[in-house]
Amino acid sequence: MKKILIIVLIIAVVVIGGIEIVVTMQNNKNNTSNSTENEEKTEETFIFKDGEKEIKLGEEFSKEALGLGEEKNYSEIASCAFEGLDKTYTYENYEITTFPDGDKDKVYTIYFLNDQISTTEGVKISDDKEKMISTYGEEYETQGNQYKYKKGKTNIEFIVENDVITSIQYSYVTE
Repeated sequence: MKKILIIVLIIAVVVIGGIEIVVTMQNNKNNTSNSTENEEKTEETFIFKDGEKEIKLGEEFSKEALGLGEEKNYSEIASCAFEGLDKTYTYENYEITTFPDGDKDKVYTIYFLNDQISTTEGVKISDDKEKMISTYGEEYETQGNQYKYKKGKTNIEFIVENDVITSIQYSYVTE
């Protein structure tokens, strides 16, 4: 009888220990998977940086949270694509347009106004086309003199005239 009780106890300890190991392994796998998904999500979008300020396309816009300060100009217009108002905030070197998503405004475009600001990768208005290609590669779409690079649900678009970049815009794809 004692032998049977000892065997049952040993089996119970092994089974419980095995379940605990499986649960721990599954938790580790989930944590790794979530970490990888978050990294992929970040890698699959263009992100604009102005110094320490990081503005992510498609995410909620709050000029206070981003530390952008007071804009030089502000305008809003009834959205033709969404329910609510499209809003445009003009700063010294760029313009941010937002779109309504429920009760939040999300970043739709970032348009460069001059050559005093560059993309996160270091390309600015007045750089030559070769710098754009060496920085972003040759996998772009063209329409006339517009070059569009896609990354996830974001684009970065360049207008090139006489091999010189004359316009840069980040945009979010809402489709």
